[in-house]
Amino acid sequence: MYAKCAGRRNRGGVVLLLMAAVFFGASMSQGEASYDLKGSEFFEGHPADADMNWRLAINEAMSYLAGWQQGDNPIGYAIRVAYLWQNGEGYVYDPSQAPPMCWMLPFPDEGEGEIEGEIIEGEEEGEGEGEGEIPVEGEPLVVPGELVDVPACTFEMGDPWNEGDSDEVPVHDVYLDAYRIGKYGVTNQEYADVLNWAKGQGYLTNSSGGAYTYGLIYAYGQPIADTAASSIDAQITYGGGEFGVCSRTGHGGVVYSMANHPMICVSWYGAVCYCNWLSEKHGLQPFYNTATWTRYWPVRNGYRLPTEAEWERAAAWAASGEGRHWRYGMTSDVIDFTRANYYKSGWANPLGLPDSPFTSPVGWYNGVNPARVSAPDTLTVNATSPVGVYDMSGNVWEWCHDWYDDTYYQGGAMTNPTGPSTGTYRVLRGGSEGDGSRALRSAERGGVTPDLRELNFGFRVVVFPVSR
Repeated sequence: MYAKCAGRRNRGGVVLLLMAAVFFGASMSQGEASYDLKGSEFFEGHPADADMNWRLAINEAMSYLAGWQQGDNPIGYAIRVAYLWQNGEGYVYDPSQAPPMCWMLPFPDEGEGEIEGEIIEGEEEGEGEGEGEIPVEGEPLVVPGELVDVPACTFEMGDPWNEGDSDEVPVHDVYLDAYRIGKYGVTNQEYADVLNWAKGQGYLTNSSGGAYTYGLIYAYGQPIADTAASSIDAQITYGGGEFGVCSRTGHGGVVYSMANHPMICVSWYGAVCYCNWLSEKHGLQPFYNTATWTRYWPVRNGYRLPTEAEWERAAAWAASGEGRHWRYGMTSDVIDFTRANYYKSGWANPLGLPDSPFTSPVGWYNGVNPARVSAPDTLTVNATSPVGVYDMSGNVWEWCHDWYDDTYYQGGAMTNPTGPSTGTYRVLRGGSEGDGSRALRSAERGGVTPDLRELNFGFRVVVFPVSR
């Protein structure tokens, strides 16, 4: 039952990296080589470095990545420029190494090649398929699990435009400690990987002791997510004892893996389970008590869902928390099909999928990909939120930690709010591919029962750098 909800995945900027970028970029630990910074009279820099200043700015990286997408630049060189830009722009030349590994970070990090505590297995350029492979044409390159730092600040929460419903006012001051939020929504592949881990731990059981009921996945007595066997909309598969991800055919007969699309058909319970299991997998303390579906106290250091306040702050306000409340979660007060995947005179559906769900890959709206693959000359806008987070407006509604209360804002100023103590509905934010622009506003609030799983419900994660 809907309370109010329409419709049926650091540094901001362009999405440049795949997991393989880290692998290819990290072949040397500290102390294994000496570095010789060359001057302009003997420039041996990366070909993407157009101004030859030993720095790879975002525009240079984007230009080179666009050249790779067009078939003009070698993939190994493209992966390397993405890695160098992602890790601080500055780089040096090591003549003892063959290209593209000759272009190195000035001070290589110990443990390079690790994402979320796991070594990424990759293959040399031109080899193999499978995990770590470059996605099919048209898919953005992302680093799964990447987090963005959001500094502590006071901001104004609510609808300053006076165009929303009564639950969006009054506008009130909110103070938040610093936190880290997912740059992208959690993807189908990320969820499937954690499901496989949880299955190995024996966590996928319902109240009767079974893991699945007609394809529906249970944990701790609650339905957490659908598979393709329980819902025609779900993109998670199960076969041979393993969870996987569907592939679908889009415009022009191109086959797209749904791996980089947002996880959908997931309940609030399923989002919470993912947070706990990812925490445990990475040696962190699970944030939620799944016996009561409440947070542990004192607060633990694991992954969790963003509070409603954290979500709106990341969507609508600059890093300082000053300036203005942006109408949409893309540093913009206007919206069109180049900025977000939403319903406007027909489904936006950038990949041209023949039937729902019409999701786009996370981070699609990066200024490089086409707004629709059927119109490749019309590019997306680099539509990040003010703090550098993608897809805060459109694609899928995102679960938040809080219970929903339509009078909650009437309490006035708040410090680190976590929502009402009890309720019937859990908060959803951001709108989806099946909603009009009104639902995509940063201030829009909605709530549904936490067991509901829909084709346009997803989530992203948060962690604290500080304790509360």
